[in-house]
Amino acid sequence: MKDSTLGIMFDRLETHGLQDIKDRLINVIQSAVYEGAQNYAREEIIALWVEMEEQITKRLEPPTEEQLSLEHPEMFSTD
Repeated sequence: MKDSTLGIMFDRLETHGLQDIKDRLINVIQSAVYEGAQNYAREEIIALWVEMEEQITKRLEPPTEEQLSLEHPEMFSTD
């Protein structure tokens, strides 16, 4: 893991409003620092990175026509 990994993760988490993953990342880091669980922390940070990227990808996907019609029925009104 590179020195900049955590900084990049925090920036991306804040940019995309993923507070729940950010909170979990902080807990993992505290675990490593205060309990000496470096291997656990490394594995968890990698797992959180994967989860973060998946959630960001989902958030950036354009909505389907079905999602749009459910969220904005007025757009599909035939009146």
